[in-house]
Amino acid sequence: MYKIGDYIIYGNSGVCKVVDYMQPDDMEGKQTYYVLSPLSARGSTIFSPVDNQKVYMRPVISREEAEALLEGIPDYEDMEIVEVRAQEQQYKDIIKNYDCTEFLRFIKALYERKKSREAIGRKITALDEKYLILAKGSLLNELSIALDMEVDEVDQLLADRILSAERQA
Repeated sequence: MYKIGDYIIYGNSGVCKVVDYMQPDDMEGKQTYYVLSPLSARGSTIFSPVDNQKVYMRPVISREEAEALLEGIPDYEDMEIVEVRAQEQQYKDIIKNYDCTEFLRFIKALYERKKSREAIGRKITALDEKYLILAKGSLLNELSIALDMEVDEVDQLLADRILSAERQA
């Protein structure tokens, strides 16, 4: 059970803060619920059973894990993007699995695609742009909590690390 004040990953809502517990009086069985505040939708509240098996929940990565993730950028294998017809399903699976390393590999791959398209005078596709924003937003929120930094600072740090890794390659 998570404690009040903990940050967790909650399904597609991303990073949420556990702000309270509650046991609704009108509920049979007196099940305990988390009261969650999503970072991506400030002002909204999520109520989730503590023993929820249907929605993916895990703690936000630790500072050490976040630092190791960023330091490992040059060593991550390039992610292969599948053919056009299967891309959206691949992208949805990456977002759904909420794995920081996969997010990072995915973001790197989309940056590469964007760069190569710009080199021939084309823009990034709408599908790539949509999922780049989703993956990057999710990863940046989690890293900002883990590293105790503002999202903009983490965004700059991530961009610098990816650029540095490209130069080393």
